[in-house]
Amino acid sequence: MLQPNDVINEFSKALVEGRGAVFVGAGISTPSGVPGWADLLRDIARKRLDIDLNPNDDLPLIAQHIVNSTNNRGPLIAHFRDVLQKTFPHNKYHAMLAKANIKCLWTTNYDTLLEDTFRTHYKVVVHASDESISRGGRDKDIEVIKMHGCIELSESNDLVATQEDYDDFFENRPATAHRLRQDLIDRQFLFLGYGYGDSNIRNIVVEARRLGKQALRQHYIVVRRIRDKDARPEEIAAKQARQNLWLRDLSRVGISACQIDEYTELEEILQRISLRSRGQTVFVTGSHERDDATKESHPRRLGELLAEKQGLVLLDGQSSGTGREVTSAYMETCLHKRIDILPRLRLFSNPYAANPSLSNDMTLLSVLREWRSPLLRSAQVVVVYDGRMGTEAEVKLAKDVGCRIIPVPESPDGLPTRLLEDPVISQPLEALDPDYARKAREGYVSPEDVVECLMKMLYS
Repeated sequence: MLQPNDVINEFSKALVEGRGAVFVGAGISTPSGVPGWADLLRDIARKRLDIDLNPNDDLPLIAQHIVNSTNNRGPLIAHFRDVLQKTFPHNKYHAMLAKANIKCLWTTNYDTLLEDTFRTHYKVVVHASDESISRGGRDKDIEVIKMHGCIELSESNDLVATQEDYDDFFENRPATAHRLRQDLIDRQFLFLGYGYGDSNIRNIVVEARRLGKQALRQHYIVVRRIRDKDARPEEIAAKQARQNLWLRDLSRVGISACQIDEYTELEEILQRISLRSRGQTVFVTGSHERDDATKESHPRRLGELLAEKQGLVLLDGQSSGTGREVTSAYMETCLHKRIDILPRLRLFSNPYAANPSLSNDMTLLSVLREWRSPLLRSAQVVVVYDGRMGTEAEVKLAKDVGCRIIPVPESPDGLPTRLLEDPVISQPLEALDPDYARKAREGYVSPEDVVECLMKMLYS
């Protein structure tokens, strides 16, 4: 079995390289109050079939029996719509996924929580049918592929629900099946929200088996160990033995398991993946009106030191002042030391640079956040020098998308000093580098202190 660090390291690397994808099951929506498969079917099974579900029931087959009872799938789908077309809040798992560098998500869920959460900061294209997958979509940051349809977008016949739907899936949805085959070969998947015996994941495993001896990539699944506080020890042992057999069978088709005891462990795994998936990236922000651009200035020295760190990538927001000092020194040092600058520097356009007076226009702050969103979503760490409302807007966005933040205090009442009073920023900083936090509260940190703290953040 894999350890959490194995999954974090390997899957984060896949996301950095653009070859990772997440496959989301019902367990990710459960904390939002969305009914799982059994809960969806329980009432209608009792009403239509006069049976009570038990944990060993084959749920797609139960759905098939419900349809067979009237030779009409309308009542089943109407029941699904009645239950699922409500307002459910997104949860911490959705939020953590939305902060990661994920370009492709597959899901067997009917609900819209996943795409709704990503739309906060991304342009999302949802594929809920074969026609949609065939048509594609150009203007997108994220693809969400709804393998079994969508409660809002799909026609009744397009929702995969019954045993017949599962049996005919690859015949009725050839474009989806082809895309799944290709992604299982081209991408590394992380499966989340699936449990032992889940009928949805069985369908995916069938497709992996059909690929046979083709070069499948290594995939990962995070599952909670079976626990039942009301069961006898021998019953728990038997259930765990069955779960282990299932996980061993998954490994046969390239899906390696990481078992956890508590869901808080999944939170930590996703939190670390969300940051590590952005790569060793840093963005430096501060006032565009800085006037100490000398060879001895703090930002210039920081830029020189960052250039010496192998593998680090500086994000250039094309800002004047602080950002330009850092970037100029960074580029000059790379060129002087004959370091290939192309993989070490990423440019993000800044329309404000064309007219610096715009940076103090309060009415354009919402536009600034929209323009800066791709940059901040790409940054693992943001270093903050003193600045005014433009800098404050970037820091707020950095917090929203989950960046780690290093304040660099320069004055008693400056922005970085105020940020040290924000527990969202100060608590992680205190836990990771208490020496830096202490020096920052005392009012001065050297460029060397900033880089040391930065490297701890990048590799923690």
